[in-house]
Amino acid sequence: MAMRECPQCMKKVPATEVVAYTNSIECPHCQALLTVALPTRVIGAFIGLGVGWLVYGWAQKSLTGEAAWMLPTLYAFLAYSFIYTIYVMTTADLVMRQAEVEAPALSVTPAAAHGDVGGHH
Repeated sequence: MAMRECPQCMKKVPATEVVAYTNSIECPHCQALLTVALPTRVIGAFIGLGVGWLVYGWAQKSLTGEAAWMLPTLYAFLAYSFIYTIYVMTTADLVMRQAEVEAPALSVTPAAAHGDVGGHH
């Protein structure tokens, strides 16, 4: 499948919608319910973690002073977030999303709420 292409109408979905609504994308052309495929998410996460690890190692060696204990973690987080977002924006494989089924509401009687349903002890 092509990148960011709706599987129903075969038209491109904007990258901003793919990143902003990863789990609940609605195709702007045919209103199909879409989501980003799991392989795209997993590959993007591993690439982002790898880049974050490299940035953390670089920042830990190059920074000194009071900020050296926190800035490597911040830089690694920002690198992960940036790389993951760019990866999903450029290579997202969209699949049809299953419609959510609401669970039936349970009716609770006042007696059941107080535990008075069964026999007496």
